[in-house]
Amino acid sequence: MIRPLMIIVAAILILAAPSGQAQTFSYDGNRWYEIEVSIFSNENARQTSERTNPANTTLEYPESVIALTSASAGFLIPFPDTDPVASIRDSMLPEPGQSANFGPRLPGPEGRFRLPDFRRDPFVALGDKQAAFNAYNQAISRSSEHRLLFHAVWRQPVLNRVQATAIQVTGGESLGGHYELEGSLKFSYNINRVDIDARLWRTDVDAVASQFSRQSTSAWTLPPLPVSEEGFSGSLSVPVLYYMNQTRSMISNELHFLDHPALGVLVEIRPYQLPELSSFSFD
Repeated sequence: MIRPLMIIVAAILILAAPSGQAQTFSYDGNRWYEIEVSIFSNENARQTSERTNPANTTLEYPESVIALTSASAGFLIPFPDTDPVASIRDSMLPEPGQSANFGPRLPGPEGRFRLPDFRRDPFVALGDKQAAFNAYNQAISRSSEHRLLFHAVWRQPVLNRVQATAIQVTGGESLGGHYELEGSLKFSYNINRVDIDARLWRTDVDAVASQFSRQSTSAWTLPPLPVSEEGFSGSLSVPVLYYMNQTRSMISNELHFLDHPALGVLVEIRPYQLPELSSFSFD
């Protein structure tokens, strides 16, 4: 690892005072945590020869993997591919025997419309207002040696390794239906600790642009994204790729750093008590 990165990480770890805390069960019978992750690049990775041979490693996602839900997803109303103005106008026309409705018409039960419950819904990206890594991310971004590729904070129940669900990770530059950074993070409960399983791969964008690498001519095959976006699908062969496959046991409320020649991962888990559901009655 290069010296500038070690200086940044050392400064971050000094500022983060450890304060481990046991987690109790929420009313749903699960242990909930608020999880925050920042993943950043080492731009001098091309100077290292620490690469994994694609012939010995297969890039793959866990069987159970989902993508974080955007906090604004519940407020978006999809329009058909036809003229949206005409669609809105036609939707305002009354049915026979009904009066005209000129107000907004939200999706009904058949459209499964539901506003997100940010305090209780799992795997919802909460945004910077809930983040504790803003200062760390700014320090990383100010360095010419690194780029912030991924940052998210969300809440989830942490189950045992067999039941745990991983989240899909994407970040960095767009790359032929894929991203510069891809992979998954899985958090599972192990006795009195939480384990993180990080399967991450980062493509050398410059090598893909030139389709040539002096240090490696073997091609990696990027697997299709489990949760694909429009226009993002299928596999892709790339000439140079850096692979991180690490498992680490963590203590709550303590900042952890996963080290790799091409990537750095900052992660913190904070115990979260799921708020009780409130009862409401007109009686």
